[in-house]
Amino acid sequence: MIARRLLLALCAAAPLLLPALAGAAENGASAEKGTPARPYRIYMVLYRGWEECAKGFKDYFTNQNIPVELIIRDAAQDKSRIPGFVAEAKELGVDLVFTWGTTVTQEMLGTYDKVDPEKHITDIPAVFAIVSQPVGAKVVPDFKSSGRNITGTSYLVPMETQVNLMRSYLPARRLGMVYNPLEANSRVAIDELTQLGRRLGYDLVAKAVDLVDGKPSVASIPGKVAELKDAGVEFLYIPPDTFLNVNRDVLTGAALEFQLPSFAAAENPVLNSRAMIGGVYRYYTVGQLTAYKAEQILVHKVAPKDIPIDAPKRLSIIINMPVVRALGVYPPMNLLGLAEVHDPEAGP
Repeated sequence: MIARRLLLALCAAAPLLLPALAGAAENGASAEKGTPARPYRIYMVLYRGWEECAKGFKDYFTNQNIPVELIIRDAAQDKSRIPGFVAEAKELGVDLVFTWGTTVTQEMLGTYDKVDPEKHITDIPAVFAIVSQPVGAKVVPDFKSSGRNITGTSYLVPMETQVNLMRSYLPARRLGMVYNPLEANSRVAIDELTQLGRRLGYDLVAKAVDLVDGKPSVASIPGKVAELKDAGVEFLYIPPDTFLNVNRDVLTGAALEFQLPSFAAAENPVLNSRAMIGGVYRYYTVGQLTAYKAEQILVHKVAPKDIPIDAPKRLSIIINMPVVRALGVYPPMNLLGLAEVHDPEAGP
């Protein structure tokens, strides 16, 4: 009963999320689909290589027996390559474009208030995934409709739910954040955490990494974590940020060194590094939900603007037990009962 009440409290701030993935898969499986004359051609533009979201996207079509040809391109964290992808997608005349991440999505599709048909994909329907702030980044004006030839998914758990998770683990009154000052998503996270703090009764201390020759400095990360510890921070929040994700071992390693519990907004720092806990929508599930939306466009001929932007229904609470043991900060039993325990050190 306690666990049930906690789960309801954690999710109280979450908006109503439209189709659950389970329902989406069921609908896709039961819908009548004619066999196309050729596979649907989907142009996929990634930002940091093939990962779980892209895999979930691909697997959905396999599982639903929908024939597709995936044309995969990787910007490799270099947005100067993206205009060439726009030109190629147009030249190939593909059936659909898939964009991964905020940078790729903005460069490929433009923002809703600044679309240039010469520079952006406009005539080809598109779906986006792993965009942290679809509205804040001006990809869409709201979650109900893009108002144009695109739709997509959200992958961040609502910020208030994340804060509730952190404070249910440890009733911290001072949160900290190391961030990349060049990353718009981090600035949005700071604003949201600050506003929530005024209402929920906690302070936020944010430290920007140093810039060297206009680029964020990896070497400055441990020092920023030390400054947060000295400032009395009790919980480190790790925002969605490509720079921090790539350097997650440096960030989470510093948090562990300075005995600072850490909470991640995305799965990689918990599953593939040393963040202590995360409240996330799994990338694989986000990819499948994005593919479901692509199916609505390709197979069922639904206009992208008529498909809402939403997130998976299932929230994953992941606890990294080796980090818990190293810090000696154990989760309350009611939270542990709701969590997925990640413990690669445990025996079979």
